[in-house]
Formats: sequence, C-alpha cells, structure tokens
Amino acid sequence: MNQPERIGFPGAMAIRNCRLALHAGRVDVALLPAGGPIKLALIEAKISTAGDAASKVIGQLLMYYSGALLLGSEGLRRMREFAAKDPVRAQSRSTVSPKRLTDGLSPPDRAWKVLYGGESLLPQEIKLFVALDNPAHRALVPTLSTLRMHHYLDIGVILVNGTRIERVH
Repeated sequence: MNQPERIGFPGAMAIRNCRLALHAGRVDVALLPAGGPIKLALIEAKISTAGDAASKVIGQLLMYYSGALLLGSEGLRRMREFAAKDPVRAQSRSTVSPKRLTDGLSPPDRAWKVLYGGESLLPQEIKLFVALDNPAHRALVPTLSTLRMHHYLDIGVILVNGTRIERVH
C-alpha cells in the first residue's frame, strides 16, 4: 500500500480489506492507479509458510477478480472518492463494506447496485498480485507460469521484507 510505485502504479490510492462483489470475499489490498490502462490492482497477502500460499491463493485471487469484473465505472468512482476522502479508514484493518463505499446506502442490495453501475471493468484493466513475506512455495511460480501461458492470466508475485517491497515478479 505504501509503495505502489514499486509495482508500477505511482500515486495509486489504496483500500484495504474491501469486498468487491456480493459473492467475493474481502481482498487484502485494492490499488486504484492514478492513470493508465490498469484501473484496479488486487493484492492478496500471505505468509509464505501458510498452507494456502502454495497455490490456493490463486483461487482467492480468481474470486476477487470475478468480483472486480462486476464493478462498474460508478463503483470505481466511489472507491476512489472513499480512498481520497478518508485514506486512514481506507487503509485501516477494518472491513470496508459496500455501505461505506456508497456513503451509507442501505440495504446492501442498493449499495451493490450503485457499485455495479456504469461501464464494467474489462479483464485487461485489472492486475492481480500475490504478496509474500519470503520466497514462494515451489508450486506457486510454475502454476502461475502455466496460467499465464495457457490462459493469459498474469498474476504477479511481490516479495515483501517487513514493510518494504524487495522484488516483483
């Protein structure tokens, strides 16, 4: 969140622990780039020794990705507005609900309708990352390479040392 330029998104705003769709869980970090072809970057952070860091993390990212594909231009606008207006809350560990993103719209169905409004995000406008605290499990990189080769799904790996990005693949 604090070094978006290190992964190619200088000036990007961040929202932590945010739900992107009713069916998708909460992504660890959603980056909102300032400009360019990528409109949303999703980052799932894992401790490298966690059982799901080997490859199940890819399933989590795909769930968030499917949720992001439902977001519309109005949803992105609302996310940007929230991140700019209240960066402390946006980057805190508390859950960011659709109600919070839509200035208190309730019930949730109304909020989701607003977030899905406008032109939908396109696959090429979304970038996916796994962030790890140590080198990836031996199964992760070959799995990601196969997905990239056969399905053109490009998932980056970020290696973090404490709060500093060491390397990006």
